[in-house]
Amino acid sequence: MTAAAHDYSDLHQLIERLEPEQAEELREHALRLVRPTGSRFKILKSFNGPSTDLGARAREVMRAEFGSDDADR
Repeated sequence: MTAAAHDYSDLHQLIERLEPEQAEELREHALRLVRPTGSRFKILKSFNGPSTDLGARAREVMRAEFGSDDADR
């Protein structure tokens, strides 16, 4: 912290008003801010969709529609 102390009393008051679930969500977010993961996105998480996601099954769908030779183009 710098020599001049910051006044964050408003944050403390806001946190006191949160429900326990909200406080935990805020804590997780704050930890991500102070312990960056090294990815280029500081806030956004990567998304790994379910295996049934259309993007994950794109080649399979293309092979079914157009045949195996055209799916890899």
